[in-house]
Amino acid sequence: MGLPIVLISDFGSTDPYIGQVKGVLLQRLGQVQWIDLYHDLPPFAISSGSFLIEKTFHYMPSSVWFCVVDPGVGTSRRMLVVQYRESWFVSPDNGLLTPILSCPGAKAWQLKVDSSWLVTSSNTFHGRDLFAPAVAQIVSGQVDTILGEELRDPVMLSEPFWWSTANGWKARVKLVDRYGNLITGLPGKVVEGPVVGWLKSKSCGVLSTTFGNLGVGEGGLVVGGFGTVEVVINQGSAAACYGCGVGEVVEFIRTPVSSSV
Repeated sequence: MGLPIVLISDFGSTDPYIGQVKGVLLQRLGQVQWIDLYHDLPPFAISSGSFLIEKTFHYMPSSVWFCVVDPGVGTSRRMLVVQYRESWFVSPDNGLLTPILSCPGAKAWQLKVDSSWLVTSSNTFHGRDLFAPAVAQIVSGQVDTILGEELRDPVMLSEPFWWSTANGWKARVKLVDRYGNLITGLPGKVVEGPVVGWLKSKSCGVLSTTFGNLGVGEGGLVVGGFGTVEVVINQGSAAACYGCGVGEVVEFIRTPVSSSV
């Protein structure tokens, strides 16, 4: 059956696009195992997709990854095939695979489009017409048919997920989950001492160990499952409360520890 396929995209879960991608994979492979990692990335949010790949890759088996967030579809932007350890990735060359390309030993090639495996191609749906067939070639053991020139200069994202300030840290919201938690790029392991979050000039609470330590409807900060600090409301939506989403900057300010005399 070959390696399983991991799929991540901004195609959404209510439109027919990812269904067509899976149809192509089944046509080409007959049997396939896949993991639908996430298809509800904000449209065109390359940085959010890169963040999610970084935070989830190590939980996956050796796989072939279909990674498509592609605002440049149909233009002269390149297409990538990347190998890291026993896993393969196909993606537009737009920075989406920055965390994988940053790993020692990762190798990148330009995706070579060839009539031997390509049947049809539109200018606006390369996910179905180019990337899905390329994934099928890898799973079926024919990776050599899609490898073009080895690349030394793939596009890499340069904007940091978080940065230090005089009083603490700032970080961008990278994802908003279905609960309305605002997932930032600030690693929990760098946060030291009592911290207060500030979002759009409003306090969004202090760091807590888990949701249950907050009262129902109370806001605060937790280190979530991605290992980064999240702005949350216990049994409520922080995204709705603060009226913000991906790209918003959250400030985390160290607070002095009070001492009794």
